[in-house]
Amino acid sequence: MKASCTRRWLFFLLLMDCDFRLKVFYTAAAQLNFTKAATELFISQPAVSKHIQELEQQIGQTLFERNGSHLTLTAAGKVLFKHAHSIIAQYNSASYELSRLKGETSGILKLGASTTISHYIIPLILANFHKHYEGVHIQVAHGNTQQVEDWLVHKSIDLGIIEGLVHNTSLKYTPLFKDEIVLVTRASNTISDLLTLNRLKNLDFIMREAGSGTNDVIAKHLKAKGIEIQDLQVSIHLASTESMKQFLQHSDSFAFLSIHAIRRELQEGVLKIIDIEGLDIERNFLFVHPHGSISGLPDLFMRFAKQQKQQLL
Repeated sequence: MKASCTRRWLFFLLLMDCDFRLKVFYTAAAQLNFTKAATELFISQPAVSKHIQELEQQIGQTLFERNGSHLTLTAAGKVLFKHAHSIIAQYNSASYELSRLKGETSGILKLGASTTISHYIIPLILANFHKHYEGVHIQVAHGNTQQVEDWLVHKSIDLGIIEGLVHNTSLKYTPLFKDEIVLVTRASNTISDLLTLNRLKNLDFIMREAGSGTNDVIAKHLKAKGIEIQDLQVSIHLASTESMKQFLQHSDSFAFLSIHAIRRELQEGVLKIIDIEGLDIERNFLFVHPHGSISGLPDLFMRFAKQQKQQLL
């Protein structure tokens, strides 16, 4: 029994020595792009290639098929990717639990956040979290709701925070707090501050790109009132809320935006909210994670974020 325990600890110590090479492979396999992997790991692209080549030599099998700039995993690469996720997750869990025994909290937490949350919600949560847990290194990727869900499915992140509707039955969604989506235009627009639902069809709109969780929520609420989102006159789709706000300030167009995203512009008097008779659009900001119990740093971060609700609202 004692020898068995010793072997497990020796394996753990060996893993600590080689984990960066495995982490390089895992990151490159998740991204299927060496340049993106290098950026995420804060190393050079040639260093990524070197680590992958050394790992391939060590196991005696090719891990990636290279067709120009396009990468795919070989059969061996797919097997190692599956096990690498489990190994790295166990290693991170062990590091977290060992640090807790010393009265410390450390480890790596990979978050994915949809656009509104990554720009207007998560920075304050992260700043406060860092004050309490300086030993935790957090990496945040941001994209639309669909991308965040895909990252979880492909195990590229540990925890997601999204603003859209529930899409994937293989994932679990836990509410963080509510958000309100409002109709916005520039403050100098002479239009009435209260509109009927039918009037929406005559306005010039700008909207986010396909895959945006905000678009899904807007479409759902409009449909409940008998209006299809296709009935709106959308002149342009933009990739970010920031670009939409800048556009609005220089036109008489309209957009549906999160109240959290326009607080500064409302205070500065450059944008204003237009009320719509009989229409209120609310949604939940949601944690998204795999089914089953959640523990370690993802659980710690979820519980901490919920405690920040008052400051955020």
